[in-house]
Amino acid sequence: MDKDVSEEQVKKTAGALGIPSTIARIIAFRGFSDIQNIKDFLAPSLQQLPRPHLIKGMSEAVAILLEALKFQKPVTVFGDFDADGVTSTSILSLFFSEIGVPLHTYIPDRMTEGYGLNSMAVRKIHDNNMQQWGKAGVLLTVDCGISDADVVDEAKKLGFRVIITDHHKPPEKLPRADAILNPLQPNCPFPCKNLAGVGVAFYLLLGLRAELMSKGYWPEDRIPNLKSYMDLVAIGTIADQVPLTGCNRIIVKAGLEILSQFNRVGLQKLLKLAKNRSTSVSAEDIAFRIAPRINAVGRISSAHKAVQLMTTSVPEEAQQFAAELEKANDARKSIEAGIFAEAAHMVTGEDLNAANSLVLYKKEWHQGVLGIVANRLSDRFNRPTILLTDCPPEDNGEPQKLVKGSGRSIEGVDMHAAVSACQEMLQRFGGHAGAVGLTLPAENIEIFRQRFAATIGAQSEKGTLIPRLYIDIQTTLHDLADEEFLAAYTVLAPFGSGNPEPVFCMKSQRLTKPRLVGTKHLRFTIANNGKQVNGIGFGFGDLAAASQNSLMDLAFTLRLNSYMGQDKWELNLVDVRPSSA
Repeated sequence: MDKDVSEEQVKKTAGALGIPSTIARIIAFRGFSDIQNIKDFLAPSLQQLPRPHLIKGMSEAVAILLEALKFQKPVTVFGDFDADGVTSTSILSLFFSEIGVPLHTYIPDRMTEGYGLNSMAVRKIHDNNMQQWGKAGVLLTVDCGISDADVVDEAKKLGFRVIITDHHKPPEKLPRADAILNPLQPNCPFPCKNLAGVGVAFYLLLGLRAELMSKGYWPEDRIPNLKSYMDLVAIGTIADQVPLTGCNRIIVKAGLEILSQFNRVGLQKLLKLAKNRSTSVSAEDIAFRIAPRINAVGRISSAHKAVQLMTTSVPEEAQQFAAELEKANDARKSIEAGIFAEAAHMVTGEDLNAANSLVLYKKEWHQGVLGIVANRLSDRFNRPTILLTDCPPEDNGEPQKLVKGSGRSIEGVDMHAAVSACQEMLQRFGGHAGAVGLTLPAENIEIFRQRFAATIGAQSEKGTLIPRLYIDIQTTLHDLADEEFLAAYTVLAPFGSGNPEPVFCMKSQRLTKPRLVGTKHLRFTIANNGKQVNGIGFGFGDLAAASQNSLMDLAFTLRLNSYMGQDKWELNLVDVRPSSA
């Protein structure tokens, strides 16, 4: 049902901005009331971004990099293996190569090294740099490092200058790095606290370029345009599911414009293999086509291949790397499907009725996809879910066998807080309210399962474990067919975390020509008073026959379907029920 909003405010917003009242009502649902803030939201521009010097640690980081450039000290960019870390690594690699900094990139292996800085990698980087350049140089982390104080100390002892760029919640004791860029660190005045890792890395480039410009490093007509990197910044931002509000909305909006120009040959090849037929690229394309393929290669193979895809300018190389990402994604889907089936089979109806959470273990499961499967299971069963499997043999030494895994939460439940309450039985953990990673002795699995469930139960409000669908607004076919409404609706994008797609509702609708598409999808049309719109219901194919002669209540989002060069709006079914009217 509609949320409570001030109709007076809706009328005021609609009148002041010349937009349909339906759009003004959706904006009110997003918590906006100030007209200037609404204007900034509807028309985000790069001029609205805060200056880079507001990030604590920026001047120190820039000074270190300027010294590296002047004295040709190597800079090693150490990135995470997901899309956020990969895009962060890529934009720094591109810029440092352009200005002539000796460069080395390193992304750890998910299976053998795990997340974040590790001693083995730091020693390997040190030996490589000493052999190639005769000096340790600068170790610059992206999308990681803020929780790795001990390894930072080791790196410092080996002679590295250490710069940490990260966006994860800092621990109470910060690493003793030479510079830390993290909007969440204490006393950082930067106003945008929800940047992705790639957003922080991009801001480092903004700060470094500004300093080089002030020193006259380039002629006026040769200054690099960092907007050309924003396609990669948008990919990492959307992939990491940070809120698409404030700075992130500005970044993604600009990045989608650059991405839709199809200038980066690696992304051209990847989108072609992903069967993207649109003349532009949307946030949805990133979330469901680009990001899964980048993440897959980090889960199944080497994430460095994704960096090579994004940084190459050679079409033949781009085609090869795109093919490898596509192959990794196919393998990921197959592995994921098998684990999902096994894990879902473990959950009985009796267990589910009594459980506040799910903690499932099997020693053969592939570590790389456990987070994805946990997310699917939490969606299916509406329970915070953790999947565990055995650590690699090299991590399973005496005296304890270790298991590790990933967890995903549900709305209204802080999984990180629940895991924190169990930390004495864990070896390591990290994450945030919606997702965690953890390692623990195998002998602690059962006691952890019990304690975690009790903590979730104490935290959860009554009704939290009952699936709910929140409807933004009830509408009519006449509203949806209105060109003024559709034009204004597009301005609300990009959608994502923090700015979700509005969910509409139409009651007592008869589905015209409902038919099965593929094995499980529903195609249909809604028609009324000369207006009509097509619809698709992914996974609703079993209703094709049942909805033939019945009035139905529909919950849906809107999607712009591109086919044969034509764009048409259609309904994307979220849920459906027989009408009680």
